[in-house]
Amino acid sequence: MEKFHSLLPVLKERFEKELVREMPNDTDQLIGLPNAYVTPGKEKRDALYYWDTYFINLGLIRLKLIDLARYNAENLIFLQRKFGFVPASNSKSSGSQPTLPLLPWIIRDVYRATGDKDWLSRMLPDVINEFHYWTMKPHTTPVGLYRFTSEQNNGSITSESSAESCWLRSIRFAKYENYNPVDLNALLYRDAILIHDLQIEADGKGDSSLLQKSEHIKKMFPIFWNEEKRFYFDNNFAEKRLSDIKTVAGYMPLFVELIDQKQADTLQKHLTDFVAPGGITTTDMDYENNSGRSYPLLCAPSLYFVIKGLSDYEFMEDAADIGANWLTMVHDLYEETGEMWEWYNVQDRSIASPKGVRNTPILGWTAGTYVALLDTLGLE
Repeated sequence: MEKFHSLLPVLKERFEKELVREMPNDTDQLIGLPNAYVTPGKEKRDALYYWDTYFINLGLIRLKLIDLARYNAENLIFLQRKFGFVPASNSKSSGSQPTLPLLPWIIRDVYRATGDKDWLSRMLPDVINEFHYWTMKPHTTPVGLYRFTSEQNNGSITSESSAESCWLRSIRFAKYENYNPVDLNALLYRDAILIHDLQIEADGKGDSSLLQKSEHIKKMFPIFWNEEKRFYFDNNFAEKRLSDIKTVAGYMPLFVELIDQKQADTLQKHLTDFVAPGGITTTDMDYENNSGRSYPLLCAPSLYFVIKGLSDYEFMEDAADIGANWLTMVHDLYEETGEMWEWYNVQDRSIASPKGVRNTPILGWTAGTYVALLDTLGLE
């Protein structure tokens, strides 16, 4: 435990000294933002990234850098107001591309850290608008669920849908826009509940239609279940079948607390398909896909979703074993390289990537997850 904690002051200093940017006005490359913000670092050293920010904020809040976490959240709200959705970043190259909707979680975390109900009330209308964006066309599907796709259509719809999913170049989907993704729909289920509960916190009452939307998703969720394999898979609504690709996205129902304990027990039994010396693999096997989102690689966000879900369902021994293996690997490689990394090869506990997959040093989501797991696993 002491070994893990030795990095915390180092990470806090690096967040403050290396990763904070101010960009109040637009430039040729960036959209100006009203507040200072925290970047992932290194090659992503200039822009605020939506997906990364959720995990960065988990770390910032626990490192008592709450103002920075609040600034990040307010900047995302600014982008929501500007575009009608939260883009992947304030980089103009990705300004028309949304990404997995984590805004309710980001706002909730900052509110829990500050207790500022007036602030929460100001943020909520835009959080609701983002939820509506994700639950309306073109994200709706014929079966009444939701998908990754792009109304911008600035290029390949499949390519843009890939970016929305945060599973870039993944083997998960042949055509992203033809799938009901298990993780997106699970997340929207909980987004609706979170927003409703935050409305009650802020104003004393919540929009009941949000709970109706959540219940609808829950009612439809068996569409992702493969009874023979006893696991959750993405649903290809165009071909009316389930995917054959087994990924850790199937554990998102744990993270959002959508399923009962019996179903959770079933998912727990599948951990052996993913567990590796450095944590868990993204997929259960090598599908020969040149992506950071495939065996034997893992990025920190996927790990966090799984471990938090396991701990919420009281699989603490599994969560602790997987978490300790990952924390040890990340700590030891930081000692060796002086950096945290975008991906880790969890099979050989290294930063080596298969041919065609480029790994880069970042703090960002890896440092945020590292700090958050110490809390989640009771290693504070």
